[in-house]
Amino acid sequence: MLEARLARAEAMLDIIALEARYARAWDCGNGKAWADVFTADGVFEIAAVGDRSALKVEGREQLSAFCFDFTAKFSGVHVPGLPLLDIDGDEATGHLHFQFVAIGRLTPNHTMSRTACGQYDVRYRRTEKGWRMVHRLEKAFSSARSEFFDF
Repeated sequence: MLEARLARAEAMLDIIALEARYARAWDCGNGKAWADVFTADGVFEIAAVGDRSALKVEGREQLSAFCFDFTAKFSGVHVPGLPLLDIDGDEATGHLHFQFVAIGRLTPNHTMSRTACGQYDVRYRRTEKGWRMVHRLEKAFSSARSEFFDF
């Protein structure tokens, strides 16, 4: 009984650390590290919201490129909540809320700020390298942008 409780607690802490690595890697623009929090065939998906269309990125190569492309234009910070986790052996699911704030200089005279808040639904798997994300679905409750033009 104690061993099972300890194993569950360790899994929870490992997944929380994985979530922290996810946010840190993206916010630092480290596409390779961001892609590494996923399984080799991992998927990051964004649900359509408002006038923003759905997006699906699959596999570490595409994940890394997606992170590099976005963070080349925008700098930002994730503010994630703690995940509500359901752990079943080497598989787990999680649900967590987030807020993301970013700003980018699109041209010398054009700056844009972006904010989003919503939830992530995540499937995790324990691998030989530790816990990784198999599928992450972002559902934004709100998404906004502001543009500023120098004069």
